[in-house]
Amino acid sequence: MKWWTQVGRVGRYLVLLICLSKATAEIDRTPGEAINPNGNTEITLTKETGEIVIISITQMKTGESAPYKGALLWGGDIDVIPTYVLSSVAVHERDESIFVPMSAYGDLGDVKFGSVEATKGGFVIKLHGGGTATGYDATLTFHRGYLVSRAVRSREFPNERNEVTTYAFPKGS
Repeated sequence: MKWWTQVGRVGRYLVLLICLSKATAEIDRTPGEAINPNGNTEITLTKETGEIVIISITQMKTGESAPYKGALLWGGDIDVIPTYVLSSVAVHERDESIFVPMSAYGDLGDVKFGSVEATKGGFVIKLHGGGTATGYDATLTFHRGYLVSRAVRSREFPNERNEVTTYAFPKGS
């Protein structure tokens, strides 16, 4: 067997191993910290300035008495409500509470993972929830101590099923 044939085989195996390891790394990457399905989860961020942001996320089990049914909740589907729904999101920065209205989280069901990332002048909370067909990504954007926007997008049809909300709170509220 010629030497270039052996080199070609080894090269193909190396390429295959590299591709497999990259695919495995992509599969293993979780989009943040696991969120407790029926209870409280705390996520923290330490900014470059040393300031600490603490996010407390609480989910509760939904039941037959849940007022909203089906696709009215993110993570739900036609005639199917999510098993869990966010019941509170509390945010503290520099030992001060930041107001987060229920409209920013109250329709997010079956949240699986969450993360927080620093941005210029604020931070972003990213939540990932739902199941295979009902998966969604939610982003809550905070700037200078205020919630400024919320964006929720279906993972399956992000351009067809999404909503963006902007918030404007007067200073001192």
